[in-house]
This record gives sequence, C-alpha cells and structure tokens, in this order.
Amino acid sequence: MAQIAARAGLAKATLYNHYRDREEVLAELLLAEVDELIDAVAHLPLPVALAQAAIAISEHPLLEALGETDAEALSVLARVDVRGAGWARAAQATERLLARRGRRGTPTVLRWLASFVIAPADQDDIAADVAVLVAGLPPIR
Repeated sequence: MAQIAARAGLAKATLYNHYRDREEVLAELLLAEVDELIDAVAHLPLPVALAQAAIAISEHPLLEALGETDAEALSVLARVDVRGAGWARAAQATERLLARRGRRGTPTVLRWLASFVIAPADQDDIAADVAVLVAGLPPIR
C-alpha cells in the first residue's frame, strides 16, 4: 500500500480511507483498465477488436509487473468469473461485439483473452489465433 500511495502521490492513510487492502486497489485499477479497453475496441470489426484486446492484455505493464512479483494474483485475475465486475463487463462487451457479427461464443472468447493474462503473446501469434478463433465461432441461431 505504501508503494501504491507513493506512486499516486497520496498519503498512505488517504489510500486506506478509500480501500481496505492492496487487492481492493488492484481490483479498482483493473476495472478502470477493462472499461478503457472495452471503449477502445467496441467500435472495431470483430477480428481487429479481438486482436487489439489480446495485444493490450499481453503488453499491459501492470500484468507484466504482477507476473514478476505475484503470480498468484495474476492467476486469480486470469480466472474467468462473470460474477466479478471486470469479467461481467468484458462478457457484456464481448456479447455485443459478437452479436454485431452474427456470432456467439462469449465464453470461448473470454477464455482466449484470459490466456494472455498468464501467457502474453506477440502480435503475429495473436493474429494467427484470431483468424482461427473467428472462423470457429458459431453463428447465432
């Protein structure tokens, strides 16, 4: 919490007035990141949106830092649980994105995106994945 407060330019006591612990701060930061990512890709064609989302996750500095210092926290973040605010928002945005393209498969897309939290990939690998993923998404019935 001391490091978070220092980086935010706040007193540690001020941080504790708003958050109980580090996990609560992390959850709030990640929720803001999820919203920003959704806004950035929501208007794009499906393959481009998926590729850009995967690249953003793979290159995210917070996830990279967690990978180096707290693999357990990283594995918790990678667990797709739509009961949590971040994954719920991601699921809703994915559902809308797929529906615009006449496709379904939100759980598959979310698991694919979650894989980049644990195992980042480069843009070429992501592009190849997207082609296969989109081709395999079933149509809406």
